[in-house]
Amino acid sequence: MFRKLAKLLRDPVGVLSRRWMTMVERLRFAGGGDYRTADYWNYRHGKYGFDLRGVGDKSKSHEENVKLLEQGSRVFLAVCREAKIPFRRARVLDIGCGTGHFAEVLRNNGVKDYLGVDNVDTLFQGLHARLPGFRFEQVDIATQRLRGTYDLIAAMDVLQHIANEEKFAFALENIRSHLAPSGTVVISTHLGPYRREAFYFIRRPLEAFQKFFPGFAFSTPVAYADSFVFSLRRNQKRASAISSRR
Repeated sequence: MFRKLAKLLRDPVGVLSRRWMTMVERLRFAGGGDYRTADYWNYRHGKYGFDLRGVGDKSKSHEENVKLLEQGSRVFLAVCREAKIPFRRARVLDIGCGTGHFAEVLRNNGVKDYLGVDNVDTLFQGLHARLPGFRFEQVDIATQRLRGTYDLIAAMDVLQHIANEEKFAFALENIRSHLAPSGTVVISTHLGPYRREAFYFIRRPLEAFQKFFPGFAFSTPVAYADSFVFSLRRNQKRASAISSRR
């Protein structure tokens, strides 16, 4: 409460402008407890391009979002190191690849077999130019089946933007069914008691993820900014059983 008041006093025009824009966006894109995801993110990406306000916190500058993502990258890599991710030989799926920030982090750490998916392709031309050899496909994981299996599936600050619970369930089952037997999922999201914080943003408890991954071990969530990063993978006996059936 005090933080919001301080922000209003510090930048009244900016705060009121953002609130007005949020109301306009809600009227334009939201409806029936969900929102038109492709239309909304096409609008965001088209408006901001590779400015990180398009995928990050609109109330902060691009530079402030860069600092937050750099912090997130350090936490992401620490979680991956703890999970012993073999970057150089891993088949990697990056869900919600956005501006390609984590694609660059993965490339800089030796990843060669990379597929980035997003529900809009607005930035793909620029991503292909910046990251030659990496693949990008337009896929909405909340409504479309993935293809292939992956040793690492990263979903960084994207799952909180699936506002419909049936679509959220579809997305998590989609991730689970396309993970290699000994693969690892790394998720960054906003954890806490269930709360819709915006028409395109829902905070969920860790249990909302755990129930879709029975037999998986979850790491302790690590905080960065307002998000938490955690990994999950099948227990070894279950992984061996699945691998032998294949």
